[in-house]
Amino acid sequence: MRYVTLLMITFSLAPISLLAQDAHYWTFQYGPRSSLLGGAVIGSVEDVSATYYNPGALSLATNLSFAVSANVFEISGVSLEGGGGEGVDLGSKRTGLRPSLIAGTIGRNLLGRGVLAYSALTRTRGTQDLQGLLVESAGSLPPGSTLEEFVGIAQFTGVFSDTWLGLSYAHALGNHFGLGVTWYGAFRSQRRRAESITQTIATDGTGLSSLDLRGGRYSTIRTLGKLGASFAGGPVTAGMTLTTPSIHISGSGQLGFDTGVFGTDTTALAATVQPDLPAEFKSPLSVGGGAALRLGNTRLHASGEWYQAIDPYFVMQGQDFVAQQPPDTLTVDAVQALDEVLNWAVGVEHAFSRGVSAYVSYLADNSGLTENVQRAGLSLIPIDISTVTAGAEFGVGAIRFTLGFGYGWGSKVDRELTDLISQADPDFEATYVYRSMRFIFGFEVGGGNR
Repeated sequence: MRYVTLLMITFSLAPISLLAQDAHYWTFQYGPRSSLLGGAVIGSVEDVSATYYNPGALSLATNLSFAVSANVFEISGVSLEGGGGEGVDLGSKRTGLRPSLIAGTIGRNLLGRGVLAYSALTRTRGTQDLQGLLVESAGSLPPGSTLEEFVGIAQFTGVFSDTWLGLSYAHALGNHFGLGVTWYGAFRSQRRRAESITQTIATDGTGLSSLDLRGGRYSTIRTLGKLGASFAGGPVTAGMTLTTPSIHISGSGQLGFDTGVFGTDTTALAATVQPDLPAEFKSPLSVGGGAALRLGNTRLHASGEWYQAIDPYFVMQGQDFVAQQPPDTLTVDAVQALDEVLNWAVGVEHAFSRGVSAYVSYLADNSGLTENVQRAGLSLIPIDISTVTAGAEFGVGAIRFTLGFGYGWGSKVDRELTDLISQADPDFEATYVYRSMRFIFGFEVGGGNR
């Protein structure tokens, strides 16, 4: 029953659990210029996207026009190569627009040199889909197999979104220093579903069918703040930020579990649906910093941000229940744990004229999922993602347009899954592979030529 074991283990890495958090923090960039620079603007943001990158820069920014973040059309794919056994890959491709930022100023020159602004952004959003199908008959099954026919289906789907609404205030301290804060209200929603089905017919005519469905959904409301300090003097600019851990306000969700095995001599069934469970989502403390240096018409940018680890905790804690057959006591939970992460980016900006600039950048968006953090399913992608972006910005009247292209990649052997299944198959190895292409189009209204 090696094939049955591989497919079932793929979605059964821990007792009836559901992982709640995507594992990357720098997935999205906000603002046309920031998108081309890979987010390397903590120390050099010059527009209203400073509400997110560095609130302290709002009071020093040269372009506080109403902004709509760059629209990014992305083609991306995530696969788990060999995740269903040798030659069986789980994965899918996705296309669509990435989330954006809308931001603008409410008032300027408040209390002397203060700026009040608002912002709405999607901090994370995505759909994860891993699926595979294996059909084997007697001629292709391993020698000595007692199976005549085998069908295995494995699928994981997940949808998540985290939306932040913020109010910012920044104040200039002289001509070179600025301090600011953005306070956010955040709404998080998420759905997960893992499914595996196997059907077999043995050479003696007996059959076996198994079903494993695990999933849940939740939504939460929380609040958090981002503090920023900015310096601008001559050819050098710099900045630092601190994002507070989130404070829980409210949340609820539902967990479900249904597994069964039915055969000539075997019957097992365990199923439960638990609605109206309290839910909580946590986001970590983070500290960021960056700087930029102007050398003639060229400007060099660099930024980094460290995120504190999130210790294991219950996003939702279900009630113990008694399985229908055999009557064992089982537990259903939704858990989360992430390791500390350091993300960074570098970029180069070159001005060909007052109205035309070109950009190139490299971004390291590392996963908070490491081999030190045990997982309960396949909802987290343990890949450190690299992205290279290039593009141009040009002005037409009072509007600045942005055009660009980005390519992202990453891969990593899934040690947890490999180590578990290798007990039965020493040659087994499953590898996550990520690829993406991004087409960037953005504009700022009222920006004009810098």
